[in-house]
Amino acid sequence: MSADDTSGMKATLDGLVREQAERRALRAQRAEEIKARSQEFMTKQVQTAQRYVEHRRELGQRKTKSGWSTDRSHAEPGGGSAFGETPRFDDAPFAPEPSPARTGRDVPRRAPRPRPMPADDEDDAFLNNRWRE
Repeated sequence: MSADDTSGMKATLDGLVREQAERRALRAQRAEEIKARSQEFMTKQVQTAQRYVEHRRELGQRKTKSGWSTDRSHAEPGGGSAFGETPRFDDAPFAPEPSPARTGRDVPRRAPRPRPMPADDEDDAFLNNRWRE
């Protein structure tokens, strides 16, 4: 090997090392840009989620303030009945009367039976598929 060959190889090697360093720097720069964009995106997502949670809380408060909430968790504990004590029905002196039997016109008719649908020949077109074998 001559001195020209070694100097040419060194120059080629230096060029490759420089290119590799430039690519590494470019990759690091792109990674930082992507990281910054994703951070910005996640910040926006969190802000949106916070607004949604606040909106849902506000709706829940509106429901309870206006009185049309059916959720029992918002009810006051021990609210009970507005009439004081609730009556007990197991001490009732009466028994429910049996309902009178229906006769004649009061008896509802049975619904007509549904007729079976006629067979559709086009449905048989799927019977020749290979997946059925």
